[in-house]
Amino acid sequence: MKQSIRFFSLGLLTSAIFLYGFYLFSDTSSADVETIPVETLISQIESDGYRVITEDEFISFSLKNEEKDEEEVKEEKVDKGKKQDKEEKESTAKKDSKKETKKDSKKKKSKKTKNDDADKDKEDDKDEVKKATFTTKEGVVSQDIADILVENEIIDDRQKFLDYLDDNGYSTRLQIGKFKVNSDMSHKELAEVITTYPGSN
Repeated sequence: MKQSIRFFSLGLLTSAIFLYGFYLFSDTSSADVETIPVETLISQIESDGYRVITEDEFISFSLKNEEKDEEEVKEEKVDKGKKQDKEEKESTAKKDSKKETKKDSKKKKSKKTKNDDADKDKEDDKDEVKKATFTTKEGVVSQDIADILVENEIIDDRQKFLDYLDDNGYSTRLQIGKFKVNSDMSHKELAEVITTYPGSN
C-alpha cells in the first residue's frame, strides 16, 4: 500500500514539473491585446468581414434607428385608423343591406304564407304526435326501453338515445312502473320520465 501511494505522488510531481517547464519554455508569440496597436486590430477585424465604428458614429446610428422606429409606429397608427374607418363603413353598409334584405324577405314571406298554410295542413297530418304508454318490470335495462320507444315511433335513433342515457348517468337510475311518453319529448325529457318513480307524479 505504501509503495502504490509513493508511485502516485511521484507521478503527480513529475507531471507538475513537466507542465511548469512547458509553460516557461513555450513560445508566447501571441502578444496581449493591450500591447497591439489599434490600427493593427482594426485592420485584422475588417479583414475578417466586420466593420469598426467610433463611439460617436454608434450614437448617431442608434439615434437614426430610434427616429425610424418612431416614424414606423406613427405610420402604423395612421394605417390602423384608416383600416378601422374602412371597416366601420363596410359594417354599416352590410347592416343597411341586411335591413333591406330582411324587408324583402318579410314581403316574400307574407306572399308565401298564404301558399304555405295549405302545405302546413298537409304536413301536420304527417307530423302527428305519437303517444305511448308502457310498463317496466324488475330487471329492465335501457336497451329494452329504447326498443319500446322505437317500436312506438317515439324516437328515431335507438343508439343515440342509449348514448344519451349512458353519457348523462340515466341508464343506472331506471324505475319500475307505468310511463306515458310522446314523440314531442326530447331525450332529456324521456330520460327524466323513465328515471322518476311513477308514483311521485
